Amino acid sequence: MLLRAHNKPTYDNMSELFDKHNRIAAVQPTGTGKSYLIMQLVSDNAAKHFVICSPSVYIFSQLQAIAKKYDISLENVTFVTYTKLSQMTGRDMIDLYADFIVLDEFHRCGAVEWQRGVEDLLSLNDNAKVLGTSATPIRYLDSGRNMAEELFGGVYAVNMSLAEAIRKKILPLPVYVTSWYSFRGDIEQLEMCAKQTGNPRLKHVLMGKIQKAKSMIAELDVGIERIFEKHITDKNGKYIVFCPNVEQLKNMLSECSEWFENVNKNLHKYAVFSASAESDKQFVEFRFDKDKNALKLLFCVDMLNEGVHFDDIDGVIMLRATKSANVFYQQLGRALACSERRSHPVIFDLVNNYETGDTAQQYASIMEIAKTDNEYSDNIEFELYDYVRDIREILTELNDTFSNSWEFNFGLLKEYKDKTGSFPESNTKYEGVFIGKWAQNQRQLYIQGKLLKSRIDALNEIGFPWNVNDSNWESAFNEIRLLSQKLGHFPKKIDIPDEKKYLTTWINTQRSKYRNGTLDSDKSERLKAIGCRLVINSSVSWEDRFEQLKAFVESNRRFPEHADRQISKQYKELSTWVNSQRGKYAKGTISDEQKEKLEAIGFEWNKQDAEWNRQFELLKAYYTEHGTLPKAKMVVDGVKLCRWHQAQMRAYQSGQLSAERIQKFKDAGIPFTSRNDVRKLEAWKTNYDSYVRFMKLFGRKPGNGELYEGRDLYKWSYDQVYKIRKNKLTSEQVSKLKTIGVTAQGR
Repeated sequence: MLLRAHNKPTYDNMSELFDKHNRIAAVQPTGTGKSYLIMQLVSDNAAKHFVICSPSVYIFSQLQAIAKKYDISLENVTFVTYTKLSQMTGRDMIDLYADFIVLDEFHRCGAVEWQRGVEDLLSLNDNAKVLGTSATPIRYLDSGRNMAEELFGGVYAVNMSLAEAIRKKILPLPVYVTSWYSFRGDIEQLEMCAKQTGNPRLKHVLMGKIQKAKSMIAELDVGIERIFEKHITDKNGKYIVFCPNVEQLKNMLSECSEWFENVNKNLHKYAVFSASAESDKQFVEFRFDKDKNALKLLFCVDMLNEGVHFDDIDGVIMLRATKSANVFYQQLGRALACSERRSHPVIFDLVNNYETGDTAQQYASIMEIAKTDNEYSDNIEFELYDYVRDIREILTELNDTFSNSWEFNFGLLKEYKDKTGSFPESNTKYEGVFIGKWAQNQRQLYIQGKLLKSRIDALNEIGFPWNVNDSNWESAFNEIRLLSQKLGHFPKKIDIPDEKKYLTTWINTQRSKYRNGTLDSDKSERLKAIGCRLVINSSVSWEDRFEQLKAFVESNRRFPEHADRQISKQYKELSTWVNSQRGKYAKGTISDEQKEKLEAIGFEWNKQDAEWNRQFELLKAYYTEHGTLPKAKMVVDGVKLCRWHQAQMRAYQSGQLSAERIQKFKDAGIPFTSRNDVRKLEAWKTNYDSYVRFMKLFGRKPGNGELYEGRDLYKWSYDQVYKIRKNKLTSEQVSKLKTIGVTAQGR
């Protein structure tokens, strides 16, 4: 077994869970051996077919290297990037048959451009075991979507945070060096904003503060060269430099030499970015650069953010500012690994990432490790070197756009709230002040524990949303409220402009949360106050809905499908109600009596089973009507029947199709063969029947060159002799041929 000690319990848990579930998530930090979990699964199931998906070909190289090292066969493994998956045609997708599917960095599956390809792959292999691996399953900048819940139903083999991995000493505690090499540009930008403000009094105060800040900054020694000289202890080490864009990367390549002049003048510089044809070569050269006299630097844009690990990286240099905890952790994780090579990798955060946006709250848990002596007492300290605290405080004060005091901006915020009924978005400007940025800064100060209690209380009194999601809620609510005022009633679906269709989804989400009891009472009351009906047709009882469902099933001999929602409002409501029953069943909130009633009419609690049965019934109806399998591009009620049948055929051949489903095919007489195979069987039967008729008519076998019913039966019969010898015929065909004197010995 190639697993590290901390991975073994996770793998054992995976194996046990796969006996009960088809989809399992493994959430653990970068550098803790997710690749080894994947390859152990491949090794233990060498006869099975795997499709391994990831965002990057570099991840595949890493997996292939592990396979080579441990002599793991990749004969039955197909590697495909999410980009390629999204571009595949139907025929190509069908060829991706899988017993196991691995979705590496599965949080990326929520991206609009990749989601469809993943859904198609899972749909075509609905019996496959699916393993998802990620360090960061939450899509922080996508409404906080938890992809472990969406894709895997919250079934975890492991769910370990970065702080936990460090606390357990699976990963090393890093040395964190924060500076701000771009602060002069920030001052210039603030000065430009101050000059453009429409408030003369505010402009005067701001310009005075900016001049003072310039004087203070001139006295501070924050040279990047000195910082690198002090903290790069291995003068011949390896570092990954994360750049925000290609232009910046190229600038750094040509200008960075002076940064490292006091460290090592012998620099080996490499660069990888998607538009470069040299990226693969540069990546390999950096990885295997063992020069003991050179400082090795790999400059990159996006491509190495996730999934790629080295055991000889001494640290990372962050030049890309981000508010996403995902990107922050991915960059941080490049320096962390289960390696004994070094005790403390060095993180150079030159863009103040660890105090920005979601990352501040996320990274706080790691910083707490230093304070928990009882849990982490092996003489390990959290080292944080902050070289620009004074500058940051100056910029924070300026970004707050104070005039006379904190109360000045608070007054503007309160005035804005009273006038508009909502709180500002991050880019909102009011009375010449960027009040949205000021509000966002209060959230950051609050997270960092730097906001006075009196100010917290004042903001709470006006209902200030501390959570960004709450702020987004306020923004959407305000848009709905203004639209309602304009229309004179709460907007219907047709009232919402095309460019704001996201509001329709938002309204539906609020109704769903209200039904589930997860919508705050304050929010529900505010929605009701502007005319929103949170419960549609609330007068319809459970019994009435059940009777409607029962009548639908009796009339249509099936349960409501998604397509039925387009037929009528009643069917749409019935379909929604059906889905809600499955939700109640999953939560254990449906009564035994209701459960029994639904099961009595054949209701299926598992939506995947219900969908399988729906598609089977469509195939069965087609086969019954036409007597043959559907053509390759045949689509019925949104289902590509040929593709779906082929997926079931592969599942049957690999032993993945359940006995119950096999029996359904047998009862319907639907063959477990492709359309081409069916045609071959039909052609064989036609020739055989013609041969039998010839013998009855003439009392002998067909001779060489004789044609009967347009067929060369003599040649056909000798073809059968060859196929018998090569075991290319079914036992039934061999038996039938024997009755007409055609055997392996001849005819």
